[in-house]
Amino acid sequence: MSTFVKPARLYKLTAFVALVVLLIAIMVAGAQLLIPFAWAFLFSFVMTPLCERLERRLSRSSSAAIATLIFCILSGSILFYLVYQAILILQNEPVLYDKLKGGIDDLIATIETQLGIPVLDSTESPVNENNFRQIIGFFARGISGIGENLITITLIPMYLFFILNYRGLAHRFVINKYEGEMLTEVEAFVSRSQSSIRNYLSGTLVLTGVSAVMSFVILLAFGISYAFFFGVFIAVLNLIPYIGNLLAVGIVLVFAWVTKDSGLTVLFIAIALYVSNMVQENFLRPKLIGDKMEMNAMMVFSAVVVGGMIWGFSGMVLFIPLLGILQALLNSHPSWRPYAIFFETDQQK
Repeated sequence: MSTFVKPARLYKLTAFVALVVLLIAIMVAGAQLLIPFAWAFLFSFVMTPLCERLERRLSRSSSAAIATLIFCILSGSILFYLVYQAILILQNEPVLYDKLKGGIDDLIATIETQLGIPVLDSTESPVNENNFRQIIGFFARGISGIGENLITITLIPMYLFFILNYRGLAHRFVINKYEGEMLTEVEAFVSRSQSSIRNYLSGTLVLTGVSAVMSFVILLAFGISYAFFFGVFIAVLNLIPYIGNLLAVGIVLVFAWVTKDSGLTVLFIAIALYVSNMVQENFLRPKLIGDKMEMNAMMVFSAVVVGGMIWGFSGMVLFIPLLGILQALLNSHPSWRPYAIFFETDQQK
């Protein structure tokens, strides 16, 4: 009997690995199509309540068109502001280069004075102009990449309109396809998925706004130039757990160190931003997002890393709610429910 059990398990494991590899290959090959669809799918959960209100007086297609137009105006304004401010900062490249070079020279000189040994050759400049310009060029190419992906950005509102307009078809498909106990399980999965994504998105949007305001007030209080831009910049990158906030704060501190003469000011900014982040993570995030999408840190971090490897920045953000859908899928079927234990945050011995 055991001779038949082992091959069966090996077959299931092989089929599972093949399915995962095929899924990853499809996600990589079809990224230009799947990424805007995934963004539109998530944004549809935010715009659906507005659509439902508009449908009390208008048709579904008109409501979907108005909701999509409002989404385009809001998101387009934010994107235009970020790109415009980033280009404006990069236009000050000579000033930033001179200040950065002088700041690093002073730092190296201080270290040499304290240690009593030369860190670099006296004829060697710690900051190479060509290297610095290459760094500036890297960020400039990243900004210009938004224009290169214009088709992808254009697909998001188009998909959003179609999802909002034809969202009733999915419910009709489930009713016609399944029945009895299977219908109950599918409806439970859909309900858990919708609740998880809505809770995550609504809480994240509010938390992003709070993060932007708190960061803006802190930077404004210390007299940092472009305080509003960097506040929004920190809030946007804060959408990426663990990695995003660290990267954003690091860039802001470098800019503050370059533009400010006092290193003590940079230290106070770092402390203030750290305290702000602790308040958001330990008090605001649990209350705003709640426990409907609670997952342990290892799963969230893995989703960020894997998402970044497959879809870049979009994957770092999108794979978290997609992981919530997977969690809801595992909880919806009795035979799959034991695997959902790996998502839990409670450490029981």
